[in-house]
Amino acid sequence: MTSSILIAGGGSAGWITANVLAASFERAGGLAPQITLIEAPDIPIIGVGEATVPSIRRTLQHIGISEREFMRACDATFKTLIRFDDWSPGISFDHPFDRRERPATDMAVEDWLRHGQDAPSFDGTFSVLSRIAAFNLAPKAVGWPDYGSPFPYAYHLDAVKLARALTGIGLKRGIRHVLGRITDVNVAASGSIESVELEDKTIHSADLFVDCTGFAARLVGQALGIEKTSFSKQLLCDRAVTLQIPFETYRPERIKTYTQATARSSGWQWDINLQTRRGVGYVYSSSFQTSDQAERELRAAEGPPADDLEARHIAFESHKRKVSWQGNCVAVGLADGFLEPLESSGLYMIEYAAQALADLLPHAGPNLRIAANRFNANMTSLYAEVLEYVNLHYMTSTRRDTAFWRAATDQSAIVDSLRDKLPLWRTKRPSELDFDGPLRLFSIESYEYLLFGMGHTVRAASGVSAQRPDLSGAVAKCKERLPNHEEWLSKLA
Repeated sequence: MTSSILIAGGGSAGWITANVLAASFERAGGLAPQITLIEAPDIPIIGVGEATVPSIRRTLQHIGISEREFMRACDATFKTLIRFDDWSPGISFDHPFDRRERPATDMAVEDWLRHGQDAPSFDGTFSVLSRIAAFNLAPKAVGWPDYGSPFPYAYHLDAVKLARALTGIGLKRGIRHVLGRITDVNVAASGSIESVELEDKTIHSADLFVDCTGFAARLVGQALGIEKTSFSKQLLCDRAVTLQIPFETYRPERIKTYTQATARSSGWQWDINLQTRRGVGYVYSSSFQTSDQAERELRAAEGPPADDLEARHIAFESHKRKVSWQGNCVAVGLADGFLEPLESSGLYMIEYAAQALADLLPHAGPNLRIAANRFNANMTSLYAEVLEYVNLHYMTSTRRDTAFWRAATDQSAIVDSLRDKLPLWRTKRPSELDFDGPLRLFSIESYEYLLFGMGHTVRAASGVSAQRPDLSGAVAKCKERLPNHEEWLSKLA
């Protein structure tokens, strides 16, 4: 039994992991390990991951924070889909969170494909959330239970405020919080970590160490030397420039219930609406644009509201550690890896790792090797899934107007797992049999929304004729029962 766990690093990764573990041990009963979290007081939190996926609701509920408390504390708004603009010239399409009824609607999809993929669009034909986005409706009514709705939904949030809120919950749970900078990591001859030493010369030991030190990877990278696998050939973007535009400076006509991802000359731009500000960021490739050029392009896209606002520049590499768990040390979040911000996978990777740890640790016994093997296999599979799906956005784009888009869409950049799938998906729709393992984050519908939205042509089954779903009744009920997004948010106070 692991009797002590030391989490190096705070932020979203550290405090989600600490709270998920603590909540899980509480529910299991019995003797729980002592959890200590050490974070440096002067290292800023990287403010990425402000958009989430629906699993965040389950994680927050497991941790034990009410939805309204969370949304108030984190400036959070609802997210029901991602809207992609100009990834193929002149095309706008949605990747919504709701799922169509399968296999009941499979023949309707074949009918849509057979008739020339005509209007309405695929998302407009099969997704209620895509249809009601035009009315900016919240995915739930005021008074509905915490985290409850017939629709899957997620949030836009302030990552710094999330870490702060989870800190308070963790302290109430008895998580030991130590402020200090790690100066040394003491590694035994066996390769296990014995302890970490802080600037004040205090030494902290534990049975298990969790590295949440971000890109610095203070334990798994610097101390243990676990190598990285780079995905820079498949995902060309390696920089981001961001702006936070407060509503006092410029308030949009509405607080959107979706993340907007708009293609730019050397990458793409996100637009995320919180309760009091917009967060915008341009994700680009430094091989095709300088940081000054990228900042100018972002400011030009935003116009006068961006004047005099300080821009923040972030460098990153799309990569994954070759193993996430080695010996008695586990990497979580950016310390383990990062895939560019597209599709909001960053916080999900943290959630998944924390839940996997919580599931494995109580049964690991004195030998962590079996738990480590299972954890590593699952994290490797998860990163492969997300890498493939993110790469698919570029491989299906028809943009060729700049050097970046010609390089990003070139066959030399394709993920190996897509080489056979893309030709296959010219002759048939995606199915579970096209994948080696389970899809953890995305679904078959996710692939459909992307492929069909981007204009990837698929040969339909011959002679198929089926009634397409009539969503008008569901849309009418939503307009009747669901409040405007801003109206729902106004009830939080």
